[in-house]
Amino acid sequence: MSNLTLHPLWHTFMPTYERSVGVVTLILSAFAFYLMLSKTPQTAKPFAKYLMLLQASITLVDIDYGFLYCPISLFPIPGDLCYGILCTWCGFTGHAGMVLMCFALSGVGISIVYCFHFKYVQIGHICGKNSLYSARHVVFRIAILAMYVLPCLLQIANYRMLAGGPQMVKTEFPSLYYLFENPEYHAFAYDQTMFPEYELVLLVLCVVVS
Repeated sequence: MSNLTLHPLWHTFMPTYERSVGVVTLILSAFAFYLMLSKTPQTAKPFAKYLMLLQASITLVDIDYGFLYCPISLFPIPGDLCYGILCTWCGFTGHAGMVLMCFALSGVGISIVYCFHFKYVQIGHICGKNSLYSARHVVFRIAILAMYVLPCLLQIANYRMLAGGPQMVKTEFPSLYYLFENPEYHAFAYDQTMFPEYELVLLVLCVVVS
C-alpha cells in the first residue's frame, strides 16, 4: 500500500486546500468582527469584547494553519512537511509553525473559558453574590492562562533539530530519510525519546483543563 503522505498530488492538493480554508475563514472572521462592532447592543458590549477575543484567537489559528505553517503530516514519522511562509520564505523549520499553532489553539481554549467565566460572574453579580472585580476571579483567570500556556512553553523544548541528529530518522525510518536530505521538502520530526516528562505534563494538564 502506497504512502499517501508522500504522493506528489497530495503535496499539491493539501497546501492549496489549507490556504483556501484560510482565506474563507478569514473572510468569515472579518464579517464576524464587523457584526460584533456595529450590531451589538450597548448592554451587550462587555460580553462582545470577550467574543472578539475568542474570534481573534480563532483568526490566529487560521493564519498559522493556512499561511504561516501549512503542515502536511508524515507517516509513520512523528513530524510534518512545512509548506507555509515560515519555512519557504523565512527559512524557519516547521517546528516554529507547530509552536505558534500550540499557542494559537491554547488562546482559543483560554478565550472560551473566559467567555463562560464572564457569564458566570455576570449572573452572580445580578444575584448579588459576586463582585465583578473579585480577587478570586482574577486568580482564576491567571491560573487558566498559566495552565494553557505552560504546555506550549514545554513544546518549545520538546524538539531536536534533524541537522543535529538525522541518524534517528535514518535508523528508524530509512525509507523516508531522503525527505530530510532534500531541503526542498522542509521536513522536520520530533524525537519522542526527548523530554518524555514534558509529554506527561502536557497530558495531565490537558485532562485537568478539559
